[in-house]
Amino acid sequence: MITQLLNRDFLVSAAEDTRLNLRTVLAEGTRRRGDVGSNPLDGIDDAAIAEFVQALTDLELPPTAPKDDVLFMPRDPLLSILQTVIDEVAREQRPQAISNGTGTGRRAAAAPRPVAVDETFDIPLTAAAAPGRRAWGAFEVTRPKILSDPRWVWSGAVILWNRFKNRAPFVDRPAGPIPVAGDARIVLVGDWGSGIPRARAVAEQIRKELDDGLAARREQHVVHLGDVYYTGGEQEYNERFLPYWPVRDGEDIGSYALNGNHDMYQGGHHYYDAGLADPRFARQEGTSWFSLKSPHWQFLALDTSYDDKSLHGGQLDWIRAQLEDNPDHKTALLSHHQLFSAYEEVTGGVIDQIQPVLDSGRVDAWFWAHEHRCLVYNDHRGVRFSSCVGHGGIPEYLIAKEGDPLPDPLAYDYRLTHGSGLEPFNTFGFAVVELDGPEMRVKYVDEEGRAHYHWPP
Repeated sequence: MITQLLNRDFLVSAAEDTRLNLRTVLAEGTRRRGDVGSNPLDGIDDAAIAEFVQALTDLELPPTAPKDDVLFMPRDPLLSILQTVIDEVAREQRPQAISNGTGTGRRAAAAPRPVAVDETFDIPLTAAAAPGRRAWGAFEVTRPKILSDPRWVWSGAVILWNRFKNRAPFVDRPAGPIPVAGDARIVLVGDWGSGIPRARAVAEQIRKELDDGLAARREQHVVHLGDVYYTGGEQEYNERFLPYWPVRDGEDIGSYALNGNHDMYQGGHHYYDAGLADPRFARQEGTSWFSLKSPHWQFLALDTSYDDKSLHGGQLDWIRAQLEDNPDHKTALLSHHQLFSAYEEVTGGVIDQIQPVLDSGRVDAWFWAHEHRCLVYNDHRGVRFSSCVGHGGIPEYLIAKEGDPLPDPLAYDYRLTHGSGLEPFNTFGFAVVELDGPEMRVKYVDEEGRAHYHWPP
């Protein structure tokens, strides 16, 4: 990932530049000047361009956050699409404009690994920033130092927007139940698909857990709880996710990937045809929802992203059927989106859909991601044990400090800051679920291999 593409001011000005240029293209018909076929905008009809321009015009940005000059990871598909397209076009057209390093400015991490990135566009900072913040001023995608032809960005953004609007077909059938041993180990990691050095360190620590399990002849499974950045594109899967996935080709270790909201920013096409198509994920049978079933436990993995924060297709009826058909099994749910949060407002969607199921008292555990934190909750909303494991690959600004009181209903919040920089960014990690017949234990391990929390405590 490139430093400037994670800077709010840089990305917002890129969006405005794209909007203004595409508006000019529509007004003047400039895309058809020159030889036919020489312009990347040839073949894209005016209606598609106009729709994208209107979407950029209507774009509403969330309030700024302290981390936005170092790690602006928007949840809006428009800006994520621009991140993808600028990154891909720059790497193809002007790779010499990308250099290693964390940039300048006081937020560059004084740590073994940079907080977020190890690449930057070779362009200087401006002096217009607020004290202590980075700024690059207004970004013009025509800047030849970065792009040889900015029309590739404009056309690429329109194409990906169209892909986002025209989703891949939903596979309306679950995989499984996939048999799981009564003493299986299940590793959970969320929001890991960034490919940055610290995310790769998490994969290395997961690999150590797997090697220990292999030595003990233990059955093992690894589940990604969703999100490959920026938009779940084919190149992003092939460069940021699949090469670093901790399960090796041909190993008898189960691999599974939930659908995340960023995976849907290109309509989910490459979640299916690049991610799930990898042979390591064959047990998932090309569908985004599935179940793992031991003699005492059933893990029901849900797709809450095809319809953002909701259950699409027959998932809700399937959950009810699994509870009814397996009354003697304990049940754990897996999803990308959270049911509730100590730090973010969560309303509607999957919450309203599944509340009658929770009221039955049959949900023993729920693991989710989306929020880039490591959190463990007390019994809440009908779920006996729940945990956010979204700290696998995206830096998050820590709101609370070590020693601050835990907001209700939190039981644990991993607040160790990464490195010794002035700003408190999170430490990455994952969860290891150990089954022991009807019992379940959970160990939380960070990017340095520290086991920092166990449940039950």
